[in-house]
Amino acid sequence: MRIIILIILVVCAVPAVAEVYRWVDENGETHYSDHPHENAETVTLPKAQTFSTPAPTLQPEQRGEEAAQDAQADKADITIYESVDITSPMQNEVLWSTGGVLKVSVSVKPRLRREHILMIYLDDLMVESMTGNKRDTELTQVFRGEHTLHAIVQDDVGKVVGRGNSVTFTVKQTSIQNPNSPNVSSISTLSQPGLGG
Repeated sequence: MRIIILIILVVCAVPAVAEVYRWVDENGETHYSDHPHENAETVTLPKAQTFSTPAPTLQPEQRGEEAAQDAQADKADITIYESVDITSPMQNEVLWSTGGVLKVSVSVKPRLRREHILMIYLDDLMVESMTGNKRDTELTQVFRGEHTLHAIVQDDVGKVVGRGNSVTFTVKQTSIQNPNSPNVSSISTLSQPGLGG
């Protein structure tokens, strides 16, 4: 019986254009072949049945779930570090008369890996990179005005593996020559000869 099933499977695998021959031997066993045989008859095989599955269509909520999963996977790629935070200057801090020098401190948790680089950005320009245990630095030429700082960590192939929030701070400079100062007119009035008490 197994031989017959095997023969039928072989016959079914033969291309539709090939002719199949059937004959019965002296023991009463039926044989199939793709080569003619004495006393064989040609067998017409039915066309092979095929089935192709249509491409699945995603419902809008499934698309949303997939997008969320992709976003989660992307997030998983960059969450080696719990936090990469600028601790100095602080958010919305006002710094007076710094002379253009800014002291910056960064907290990285867990500790920065040896092969990773901590990069500090001032106003979206990379201004410092640090490795090892260094977490503090001094930036120069940070003059008056509003500025932003943020830090990222890159691995040894340049992939971002940690990112912190931006910190906004303002640098102000004290000036006695400010024409809008209410004290300027009284000082100049007192310095004129013959005026004042």
